[in-house]
This record gives sequence, structure tokens and C-alpha cells, in this order.
Amino acid sequence: MTTGNDAHHKMLDKSQIVRIALEILQKEGYKSITIRKIAERLGIKSASLYWHIKNKNELLELVADEICKNIQFPDKEADWDEQLMMLAKEWRDKLLSIRDSAIVIAETAPTTPYRIQLIEQIHDIFKNAGMGHKEAFSALWFFNTYTISFILEEYRFLEIANKEPANSYLETPPSINLTIPDMNQEFQFGMEVMITGLKGKFDL
Repeated sequence: MTTGNDAHHKMLDKSQIVRIALEILQKEGYKSITIRKIAERLGIKSASLYWHIKNKNELLELVADEICKNIQFPDKEADWDEQLMMLAKEWRDKLLSIRDSAIVIAETAPTTPYRIQLIEQIHDIFKNAGMGHKEAFSALWFFNTYTISFILEEYRFLEIANKEPANSYLETPPSINLTIPDMNQEFQFGMEVMITGLKGKFDL
């Protein structure tokens, strides 16, 4: 005998599950994504989700793939450093538009199509600049580490900015400005340093 719940889970697909997970991510944050909560939103039992996904890790990998979807890749006719800067800004804007999305990327392996496509695009930028495969991979790794780490730190600063300022225990003000920095300016600075360093190391 087929129950209503059985019929419901057969009509579900992964895209519906991922959509609900993304809604939870945007409204409540990374820690709130649970199998139980998604099942409740869909009106089914938690066990029914396992007809479509193996575990929470696979679910997060699918969410990461959706985050990487619709990234606008730069014009390949542009110089490699311009392509890299444009893609870095596009990637950062995407990760800032979806709450805690950089955490999802940091916590999951790159196993899904759109995410692999993004990685390959970045790798190709370095290859086309004149790097060998090994060097292009190292540059890709460096780029990814910088970008994700910066955005994770940016999340932290956003949280600080939303809190009440604490009383200062300093008798005299510091010689440098320790308020929330201009994150656009700091991201640009880091990218320029990275590009300058790569140009010098590989004579690009």
C-alpha cells in the first residue's frame, strides 16, 4: 500500500530540496540547515529525503553547486589580470549576496558541475597567462584561499558592525584607524598584491 508520504517523496526532486536549503541558508544561516528542518518545510518525514540525497554532506555540496550557478565569466579577450580581477569581484559579490555561502563553499568538496566549471575557468586564466599546469593549480589554490578567507573575515566584520560598540579602555586613541575598514578597498588591495606577485614570479 502506498502512503501519502510515499507518494509525496516520489514527486520530490533534488532541486526542490536544494531550494528549501538555500532559503534556510539565506534567512537563518549555515547552522540552521538540517535534514529535519528541510523535511518539515516540505511536509514530509526526514527519512523520505534520503530517497534523493545520501546525507547532509551531499546536500551541502548541492547547495554549493547552486551558489556557483550563473557566475558571469569575464571576456576571454581581456588580459589575464583583468579577467582575474573581474571574476574575483563577481565571485565575491555572489558570496556576499547569499548569507553564509562562503562557509558552505569552505566546508564542502568541489564535486559538482557548476563548481568545477568555476574552478576550471580560474585555472584556465592562469594557464592562458603562460603558467604550466602545476603553477596554474598553485595560483588557483592561492586565489581561492585568499578569496574565501577574505569573505569569511568580511562576514565577521559585518557581525561586529551590527553590534553595539564596546567602551574603549585606551587612554589615548591608537595611531591607526581600527574601525570597520572599507572592505571593497581592502579586497581590491589584496587582489592587486596577488596579481603583482604572480607577474613578478612568473614573468608574465
